[in-house]
Amino acid sequence: MASAQVPRLKDVAAKANVSLSAASRILRGERERFGTETCERVLEAARELGWRRNLLVNGMQTGRTRTVGVMSPPFDSFWVDVLAGIHLVLAQADYLPITVWVGDCQEMPHFEKDEDEGFKQISRLLDRRVDGLILWPSFAVAYYDHFRELLERRVPVVVIDHEYSEDQIADSIETDEEASARAVAEHLINLGHERMACLSAREAAWQAWSVRRRECFVQAVEDLGGEVKSWRLNPWGTDGPEVAREILTQSPRPTAVFAVTDHEARFLYDAAAELGLRIPQDVSIAGFADLDFAATMRPPLTTMRQRPREYGRRAAQLILDRLDGDMADSPPTTIRLGAELIVRKSTGRPADGGAR
Repeated sequence: MASAQVPRLKDVAAKANVSLSAASRILRGERERFGTETCERVLEAARELGWRRNLLVNGMQTGRTRTVGVMSPPFDSFWVDVLAGIHLVLAQADYLPITVWVGDCQEMPHFEKDEDEGFKQISRLLDRRVDGLILWPSFAVAYYDHFRELLERRVPVVVIDHEYSEDQIADSIETDEEASARAVAEHLINLGHERMACLSAREAAWQAWSVRRRECFVQAVEDLGGEVKSWRLNPWGTDGPEVAREILTQSPRPTAVFAVTDHEARFLYDAAAELGLRIPQDVSIAGFADLDFAATMRPPLTTMRQRPREYGRRAAQLILDRLDGDMADSPPTTIRLGAELIVRKSTGRPADGGAR
């Protein structure tokens, strides 16, 4: 039995009794120059025949695939919301996100653990001629080191939560680390804390955000007259429980600890429970991100609430603005988004009144 022939554009034009050019323009949405009755006739013919636009052919004609490579894992609720924001904006503009990452998301995806796989994923997207790229921090570093030729190909790139230490070669969406860290520092100082600690991430090359977040917090505390000592995880990020115990067994013990993300704050909660310390009576703990588990921790975690969906929206819109020509020749831009301090029950006044 012969298979049914796929309806072609010329079949739609013939059924609607219009020229091939008119049918093509109307089906692309260019309907201003045609009468309402003509447009309705073409659209009805397309529906009856089951005609669908061939994006492969359209891509060859226009040089656009209407796809955007999104290199970010759904690692936690922050990144899930970033992806949601990206999807909403691209879908509204009739662009398709193609999302890839390295690893299985059971642990923090470490690009450097399997660089070959990371480069393979980037190449897979480029081979499919995506119109733009949105990169999470580890891919942003790889892009800087190995894919600068994209600049010459005019492939727009947006990086999220990564700050280039040298020349900026891509648009960037970042957190306003200085204002956010200062908000945490002021909150703790106002409660009476003077002796504090900061637990950072492992501060790999692609975790520039954690370096800046720690540095900004330390500077803010010192500006406000407090003291702060910093710790960070090992290069593999595997010693969180040990570092948390070390912080909480210092003599004298810090009365408050700021963790650069809610993930590190969980290490501190576990260590406090193991050592028999009460939160916040014996030690106050503050985090960063307001991940989906923060409000259900015991006690609920005081943290900085970021705006991940807005990160995604802004990143996608920057790609579209570059593609549409609004920013085609503009230098790379950085958008910094603020965060909101959410005060919960993990922070309180120090038992010793903050005495040193």
